[in-house]
Amino acid sequence: MTHEVGRAPKTDPVSIASRYARSIYLLLANRRKFERVAISGTIKVSRQGYAVSGTDVCTCVDISPRGMGIEGIDSFLPNMILELHSEEHGPKRLARVIYCQQRGTVYRIGLEFIAESGQAS
Repeated sequence: MTHEVGRAPKTDPVSIASRYARSIYLLLANRRKFERVAISGTIKVSRQGYAVSGTDVCTCVDISPRGMGIEGIDSFLPNMILELHSEEHGPKRLARVIYCQQRGTVYRIGLEFIAESGQAS
């Protein structure tokens, strides 16, 4: 077995690409300012002032100081303002829909909390 001095060992191009993709994923994976905390329970979501007003019961997935992830059977449009009601977690809160993605038979909805007038965020 002979080794040439000054020559880098051969590497697998797939391995290099895999390491590069993983480093990009780790760099960009979670760009949120606040850590999300897993949560379970139900929350009532009301929408007012749209063609179809109503209230849905959704499942809480996670929460942070600035927003919440929920799952429900209905889709919501981005930038839609929703009113959140939870008997376990205090008063009503307003939130804006950031995204809504279908995942199988449910929709995953990302919400950003909105400070009501006179209330600090």
